[in-house]
Amino acid sequence: MLWLAVVSTNLIGLFAAFYVSSTLRAGGGNPDLLFLFYYGSMLLAGVADAMWLDEMLFKGSFRRSLQGKTGRFAGKNEDVDEMAASLKRGSVSFPVVVIVCAGLTYGLFNLVNRGFDNWWKDIGEHAHVLRSNASTTAEQQQAILELSQRIRPEVLPILEEALLDGDPEVEAWAAWAIGRHKQNEVMNINRVPALIERVRNGAPPVRHEALIALARLQHQAIADEVQAELAAELDSGEAIDPRLIWGLGYLQVAESLPVLDRALYHPDETIQRLAAWALSQHRDSGKGREAADLLEQRLPAAPIATKCAIVHSLGVLADERSNLALMHAYDGLSPEQREVVCERVTVHACPDGENDREDLLLPTERFGMKTMQALGAMRATTPHIRERVEPWLEAVIAAPETAPITRESAQSLLSGIRTQRDDRS
Repeated sequence: MLWLAVVSTNLIGLFAAFYVSSTLRAGGGNPDLLFLFYYGSMLLAGVADAMWLDEMLFKGSFRRSLQGKTGRFAGKNEDVDEMAASLKRGSVSFPVVVIVCAGLTYGLFNLVNRGFDNWWKDIGEHAHVLRSNASTTAEQQQAILELSQRIRPEVLPILEEALLDGDPEVEAWAAWAIGRHKQNEVMNINRVPALIERVRNGAPPVRHEALIALARLQHQAIADEVQAELAAELDSGEAIDPRLIWGLGYLQVAESLPVLDRALYHPDETIQRLAAWALSQHRDSGKGREAADLLEQRLPAAPIATKCAIVHSLGVLADERSNLALMHAYDGLSPEQREVVCERVTVHACPDGENDREDLLLPTERFGMKTMQALGAMRATTPHIRERVEPWLEAVIAAPETAPITRESAQSLLSGIRTQRDDRS
């Protein structure tokens, strides 16, 4: 009978492991009831296994204690082994055996159901919140925030399902989260239609987030609509969503240069700096020189924070002709201004403006050092550029007000230019 109980309870446990995990992974069932069945069957199997071990290792010591067959009441005709078993304190050892058996059973069943418990903690619990009618909008948004950080193949279908939730606030967050899964191994062109459908038919907040997500995924076919959205915000005179500029930086479409040029003159310095960064992303788009021209035109009259961003961006574009603009910008500042720290620009891509952070315009350096880094990136090689750059670097090195680290960088740059000159006899 004991063998039958052991086999039966373990089969029930295996069934529970398969059934509960497959049902909850598919988004069905009541988790409270299913988990009661799941853990209850595991406990039952653990107790049955412990009873079997008690029989094998302790001759049924715990069973005999339950039956009242202790050494004090053992009969004269009792078997010697049973007499010995009756003297053991099975009631002390058995709870330990139960715990060990239950733990082993739990581990075995988790192997069978492919780590269901960890899946539920990381993904399933949040998916259930999204699908539950009892969940509030705030709870669903928090669930999406958690899922946005789980870059796993099974998460994308859950987020795509949330795109059709019916609540615009939830749908908007789902669109953002899909964009955050850019590095997901199953993210491909087949995932784009769900976002495009929301651009076409979603409520305004949903459409906005879907546009930004598509830009982040570098779906260039959507560039015209992202540009139009940014242009409309610039025309309105109201606050600009910096993520639109950030998205255009990802798209790297030549047609975005005019609207980014407009943003470069926006009153908000953060918008200006982001526009400079977005223009720098055109290095490999075939329009790098055009982007550099726009940055150079803005550089002389730009505030110091924007100058920093433009200098950094010209360094990224690395067009040798920009050496002259950088030198002019450096000369136009006082020694104190050259020591201003060029700060990073931070974009929070999440709709709440607090999560999904990306830092741009790194590393953080003083203006003088940032200028030397940019000059180094576009090192002068052609004679007509070099004949302007070399004397200028010599003057910077000789100037007593030049900061030591800037002087050292200028010396290194000058040495590198002269070492690599191609016109030496």
